[in-house]
Amino acid sequence: MPDFANPSGASIDLADRRRLLDLAADEDLLLIEDNPYGLFHADGARRTPTLKALDTRRRVVYLGSFAKTVLPGARVGYVVADQRVRATDGTVGPLADQLAKIKSMVTVNTSAIAQAVVGGALLAHGCSLVEANARERAAYARNLRHLVAGLERRFPAPSPVRWNVPAGGFFAVVTVPFGVDDALLRRSGRQYGVLWTPMAHFYDDTAPVNALRLSISAVTPEQIDVGLDRLAALLADELARAAAPA
Repeated sequence: MPDFANPSGASIDLADRRRLLDLAADEDLLLIEDNPYGLFHADGARRTPTLKALDTRRRVVYLGSFAKTVLPGARVGYVVADQRVRATDGTVGPLADQLAKIKSMVTVNTSAIAQAVVGGALLAHGCSLVEANARERAAYARNLRHLVAGLERRFPAPSPVRWNVPAGGFFAVVTVPFGVDDALLRRSGRQYGVLWTPMAHFYDDTAPVNALRLSISAVTPEQIDVGLDRLAALLADELARAAAPA
């Protein structure tokens, strides 16, 4: 997930993308590029070419999502898989054809109505996903900008609370000097009225992780302010608790 990854919000720069493609060629690997957030770059940020756009040796299978762009409820995605593969009958054709056959058996096909809605939205914008998401991109960029500014106001240096500033997407990660777990999340929801995601949920071990993920995709700037005020109250209490003598 090279663009504004979930959960970290991190992106892979152009030089590293090229190195990754070279490594895939050297090791005879296929890369699966999952890019649901790539259209949503922040204000002033330039879109970095996707791995697939840089792929001259058919090393990348590209996954895209209309559920993050045109209509969340549609649950429609797409794949670009131009690799040539041999079928069981000996014929050679695109990997995409084999994936389509498997999908039709596993999911009994995607809703025709959902596909029609997505198709209509694309036709209305000259078949351009960029144009179809201009309003949404502006809203997400505004929300991300508002979130970062709000964190700066509530946790001015030298606060031990830190956060990253993604170049786009839906997520930011806040790092704190204490463990962040489900017990803290429950207390946050019950006593402070704000929800977030412990970063520990995205790891496969039980080691404590001192970070939480914030999402800005389905909120307004006013709701972001309310949420940050409540989060600031929670973190202030936790910082005080951590600093108190045992």
